[in-house]
Amino acid sequence: MESGGVIAIGDINQLPNDCLSHVISLTSSRDACASSAVSTAFRSAADSDDTWQRFLPPDYLYMLSRAVAPVEYASKKELFFRLCDRPVLIDGGKLSFGLDRWSGKKCFMVSARALWIVWGSDERYWSWVPVPDSRFSEVISLIDVCWLEIRGKISTKMLSPQTAYTVYLIFKLADTARGLGTPPQETAITVGEEAVSRKSVCLQPDDRGRRRLLRGQFRMWGGWGVGAGMGVANEVDKDATLPQKWESEGERDDGWMEIEMGGFYNSNGEDGNVEMSFMEVKGGHWKRGLILHGIEIRPKH
Repeated sequence: MESGGVIAIGDINQLPNDCLSHVISLTSSRDACASSAVSTAFRSAADSDDTWQRFLPPDYLYMLSRAVAPVEYASKKELFFRLCDRPVLIDGGKLSFGLDRWSGKKCFMVSARALWIVWGSDERYWSWVPVPDSRFSEVISLIDVCWLEIRGKISTKMLSPQTAYTVYLIFKLADTARGLGTPPQETAITVGEEAVSRKSVCLQPDDRGRRRLLRGQFRMWGGWGVGAGMGVANEVDKDATLPQKWESEGERDDGWMEIEMGGFYNSNGEDGNVEMSFMEVKGGHWKRGLILHGIEIRPKH
């Protein structure tokens, strides 16, 4: 003990690089980035492949082998943030794979082409179109249907184990959108044989988060008109979940809108498939103007 009662300790910077790397890898990617500012020794350990190897999922090389195009990276840290910022298309471009920036858990989006959509192959009701800001080569646009039913699935083995996930429908509304307010749509999530989530949602409320009417107001995203000034107001179910765009002023970084379909917990990835459905089949009225990007599964925060 030094004079003044201060306990002398060894300089942590003198620890071997692999020891520092192991300690940093037990934190988080966010902490690893912050620790690089502590000292030169910490920076070396925090940026090392040994550290970032532990933040990547164990099967990341297998996932990359399924990519449509080779994924180039100079370091494991660069790869980690590449997957966070720009998900990789896999399985013939029908699925995207990425990572959650804060947890390193796997994220996926099932493209519209990989979903089962009632009358999706009938050009009288749906149209397949390319959109510049889509991560996939094409999305599907609703022309007119009286029976809206969309289903998708993903294997629990592909997801990160011991992880709570949330499922989102990713979409836009054309300026011709009609009939997507009432009755509200219904969503369901099933894991294996167990139904784990059911929700009532509304894609086209007549007011902004039940606060302000959107009559005559629209914005343009990626060349598409997105709006809710549709003339006849839609009554919003007070218990229905609204799209993120109407719940807050923020929007997704990619410009699309999202609405939560439900959530589930992936224990050990041995439950079979996660099945996800979105439908409105009770109203019997016609619906149009939904531009469907896909269904996204990402870790719950």
